Amino acid sequence: MSGLPIRRGNFRRVAVRVLWVVKGLGPGGAERLLTNLARRHDSREFQIECAYVLPWKDHLAGELEDAGVVTHCVSRTRSDPRWPLALTRLIRSGDFDVVHVHSPLPGSVARVAALSASPRPMLMATEHNRWSTHRWPTRLVNSLTSRLDTVDLAVTDEVRSSMTGPARRRARVVRHGVDVEAVASSVVNRAAVRAELGLGADEFVAGTAANFRPQKDYPTLLAAARRLVDDGVPVRIVAVGQGPQENEIRALRDDLGLQDDVLLTGFRRDAVDVLAACDAFVLASAWEGLPVAVMEATAIGLPVVCTAVGGMAEQFTDGVDALLVPPGDPDALARALERVQGDEELRTRLGGAARLRAADFDVGAAAAELEDVYRSFGRPAATTRSDRSRRGSTEPMPEIRPAATTRSDRSRSGSTEPMPEIRPATERDHPEIIQLLGSSLGGAADGRRADLFRWKHVDNRFGPSPMWVATDEGRIVAFRALLRWEFVRGGETVRAVRAVDTATHPDHQGRGLFRRLTLHGLAEMKRDGVDWVFNTPNDQSRPGYLSMGWREVGRLPAAVHFTSPTGLVRAARSRVPAERWSEPLDVGVDVEEWLAGGGPAGRWGTPTDVRDIRTALDEDYLAWRFPSTLLGYRVVEDDQAAAVVRLRRRGTSTELVLAEGFGPQREVDRVVAAAARAAEASYTVRLGAPQMSSMVLRLPGGGPVLTWRGVCTEGMPPLPNWSLTMGDVELF
Repeated sequence: MSGLPIRRGNFRRVAVRVLWVVKGLGPGGAERLLTNLARRHDSREFQIECAYVLPWKDHLAGELEDAGVVTHCVSRTRSDPRWPLALTRLIRSGDFDVVHVHSPLPGSVARVAALSASPRPMLMATEHNRWSTHRWPTRLVNSLTSRLDTVDLAVTDEVRSSMTGPARRRARVVRHGVDVEAVASSVVNRAAVRAELGLGADEFVAGTAANFRPQKDYPTLLAAARRLVDDGVPVRIVAVGQGPQENEIRALRDDLGLQDDVLLTGFRRDAVDVLAACDAFVLASAWEGLPVAVMEATAIGLPVVCTAVGGMAEQFTDGVDALLVPPGDPDALARALERVQGDEELRTRLGGAARLRAADFDVGAAAAELEDVYRSFGRPAATTRSDRSRRGSTEPMPEIRPAATTRSDRSRSGSTEPMPEIRPATERDHPEIIQLLGSSLGGAADGRRADLFRWKHVDNRFGPSPMWVATDEGRIVAFRALLRWEFVRGGETVRAVRAVDTATHPDHQGRGLFRRLTLHGLAEMKRDGVDWVFNTPNDQSRPGYLSMGWREVGRLPAAVHFTSPTGLVRAARSRVPAERWSEPLDVGVDVEEWLAGGGPAGRWGTPTDVRDIRTALDEDYLAWRFPSTLLGYRVVEDDQAAAVVRLRRRGTSTELVLAEGFGPQREVDRVVAAAARAAEASYTVRLGAPQMSSMVLRLPGGGPVLTWRGVCTEGMPPLPNWSLTMGDVELF
């Protein structure tokens, strides 16, 4: 968002600054309402940011960022008790005009925090569910702090009626909505999605989009499906969703013998496309506000079969624009689906009526009403601090574009000398590049540097590194490489690059070549479809990356285990950078030998947290990443765990680095500690949380600072979702 001043009356106003506060940004209905609103708000007039608490619910952060809403995860770990302090700091420092809360517990903290902000922002709340559905402590604190609100909104009349005290008297109903036109256009993907899901062209499919929570009452939906199968009614059900009850619901489906009749897709970003591939919409909720999925179904023109609860009972009339059934009644739900499946005229009539109702659910009306509220609490420019970049910088985010289209760069001294040409590096350039890296980074005479360069940039398991050089009269004067990398997240592959090697000849420093090469590389990576770039720059180089749009994810947690009191003393005296190359290590076996003997295959379970970001590990990766000859890696193991380690010197100490572990962390730490004692290392070091029971302590100062920049994917993953190891960050 630009934050440009606009005219209002007889004085200038800057964009109204708004902070949305939510519990999480998972693929739930309330969260999707925010993404719909974000796309409709005028970014010239409203500068919106969003704070959320649960890091593993960041599914929609990227969509908000794409719409111009900067997101902040206020938790630094998966169970961070300090998030209220982080939220308070954000509100105090953010110069917000409006704090708009959408979840009761984080909202209550935000209200109290706003009391100490100067100037104090206006408080408002949108209630998305009946107050009676909240746990009583949450309900109590929400009721008490809601007295601080100036404006209260409810998504349905039922939700408003459930509120108490001043909030109920003050509240008005604002029905949020969807982008009806965009949702309706999803039908163009119908054939492709049905083919992907294995749905026959003539099969009757009832679709739903609902997370696996008690509210959505999947047991009733599955019981209805079982009745349809028993009665020979040809209905297949496709359900898009994820959540805490997923394993339980999958097990219930399998116990009912519905594997072929009920398809549970899990989380899908294209949930609307899946609904558009269906012939009817079904929802078995026990209670509701006004579900986004129902509004999307009307925009698509699907006949709606749902329970008569919440906003669905308020908005639809049974037999006119939907079939409504009592909650918790699988027989009634099955009969309604049977009617829709067997009566083409009924399907056509209900679908047409739903499409007519869709206009009532367009997000434009809700966005306009919210903007009126926000606008009324904006402040004149004279009372607002100077507008800063949304990411903390005083300059706008740089556009990613190739150097050929960049304005002529001049040296900082004002020279008009032509800038060096930028071109892709070729294999013939490698010796000159290696020489430049050596003169820039030191160790030019080390014969291992050429082998290291080839290992890193040519033989990389994920593909050769894209590299560029700047040349002056045929001589290479600057170099930039982006190391290819792949992560796995939620079963999907994330294509990334790591900003690793860069060097500029001393005679050409200060001419912006580092910046030009880097932005040129990012433009190329955007065309290549890379999702993001990451790295762990040191304190000297980090400001340069931040000025090009990188963002600080945070400092990676690190832990240390001292093999003896002497090791502690040596570590305290060895506050110098570690040596690049490994020391000889005679414990364990070579990685190649370990892999030949079976490696980790089938011995330890694969982590399944859907939002964790982990390197895509396979045998080819392990064989490439941990060579024994060049870099001295070894594997130590027993029946409970295995670890890839190397020994390096730091001052007068020797440290055993845990690069990759397999098995429970406590068992991995035990195996590594035993190896450290055998190798007479002063201590062991790894990334990750400490294990006090194993005397693996938090490393003072922590690990390196992780930075990130979106390329084709926006939405920076919060720090707790990065499950990185030393093998991911130490790239020499």
